[in-house]
Amino acid sequence: LKAVGDFGPFQKWLVLLTLFPCLSVAFHQFCQLFMVPDVPHHCETSWIRAIGPNLTEEEQLNLTLPRDADRVYEQCSMYSPVDWDLGSIVAYGLNVMEKCSSGWVYPSDHEVTLVTQFDLVCDRKDLNDISQSIYMVGLFLGSMIFGPLSDRIGRRPVILISVFVQGLFGVAIAFVPHFYVYMTFRCVVGASVSGITMTILALATEWVGVSSRPKAVLISHCCFAIWQMLLAGLSYGIRSWRLLEIAGSAPIFAFFFYIRVLPESARWLVTKGRLEEAKKVLQKAASINKRTIPPGLLQQ
Repeated sequence: LKAVGDFGPFQKWLVLLTLFPCLSVAFHQFCQLFMVPDVPHHCETSWIRAIGPNLTEEEQLNLTLPRDADRVYEQCSMYSPVDWDLGSIVAYGLNVMEKCSSGWVYPSDHEVTLVTQFDLVCDRKDLNDISQSIYMVGLFLGSMIFGPLSDRIGRRPVILISVFVQGLFGVAIAFVPHFYVYMTFRCVVGASVSGITMTILALATEWVGVSSRPKAVLISHCCFAIWQMLLAGLSYGIRSWRLLEIAGSAPIFAFFFYIRVLPESARWLVTKGRLEEAKKVLQKAASINKRTIPPGLLQQ
């Protein structure tokens, strides 16, 4: 590497090429935080409309929902439906409570979020945390799968596979019909995130000289932080969680336009006995860096 150049134009371009997939990694790590905002809600109590079709919304809520100590409607409980006439309900009131049995009602002017789409409220609120844990399971599985795979078939193919899987399942998340399907796809995306981060780090450090590796890694971390800031702006501008997922996932497919110029690791080629291929990529790197490798050194 000293003969080729520790951190010449070749390595700088390589680091820049590997930054783009890191943007999507930052998105998938934190996007769900912006998809589950607190949304006002209350139990669905339209059963009373069959008894009093002319009730206003406020009258309906006042008759069917209990209030807390602050005189605010309870979000997760309701009065049990009865078969009384409206006059009896108004005169005596309801006092037997139960959990929401017919779903929840959200503000009509509120954008669709994961919370409102899949009712992640009350007893289902823990599903949000569970889905994040399942995403972390995906990270674990990805490290177990893609790490050894990159040692077996090469850094470049694993990066390509991981990018394709992340783009495909990332976009597919926006069209899932059920939250359990959402969690499954998030697990797959988590695995692809591990594949991208681990393999790109290996590829970059195997091409960059020891003295310049901290610089290359620092650039990657800075890019990760920048995308976190961009994610805040993106989620502010795109309130629909499905559109936000597409906007954060689809751009990764642009990586395929320059995958051909992404070099394989010369170190990995040598470990696999593919010496002629290793010599070619080393000579190409030296040429871009305007350096010359001594023939004797290359032969070694």
